[in-house]
Formats: sequence, structure tokens, C-alpha cells
Amino acid sequence: MVQVNAIGDACPIPVIKTLHALQDLNGAGTVQTLVDNEIAVQNLTKMANHKQLKSQSEKRSNTEFRVQIEAGENAAGTLTKDR
Repeated sequence: MVQVNAIGDACPIPVIKTLHALQDLNGAGTVQTLVDNEIAVQNLTKMANHKQLKSQSEKRSNTEFRVQIEAGENAAGTLTKDR
């Protein structure tokens, strides 16, 4: 599992950091991104849905959310296709 700390980052930075982490997986794996606002959670969830990746989110406190995105073996090809 790769963890991305995007607390304090304004959108679209959490999405960009998460995309880079997903690309670095080179296949199957999980990226867990920590953010501090619900807009970032929504944007990360939309990105995962667009890439057809499984995601789930959790509110850990009033200022911390966790978004976990699971990538399959075809994730690398899916993620680089839009470049």
C-alpha cells in the first residue's frame, strides 16, 4: 500500500498526487490518500470512478479524511491512456 499525504493541498493537487502514486504501483495495489476537506474526497472518488477503480472513503475527524483506491493489474494501462 502506498500512502499519500495531501492534507493542506488544494484541489487538484490531491488528485494529481494520487494519480502519480497509482502509476507508480505498476499494476495491482492500493493507494491511501489523506485529505482535509470533503471536496477533495469527492474529486478523488470521481477520478476513481472515471478510471473504473474501486474506492472507499472514511471521515477520520473533522479535518481528516481517508480515501482508499484499489487498482487492478490493468491499472497502469488505464492510467496512462488519458495522457
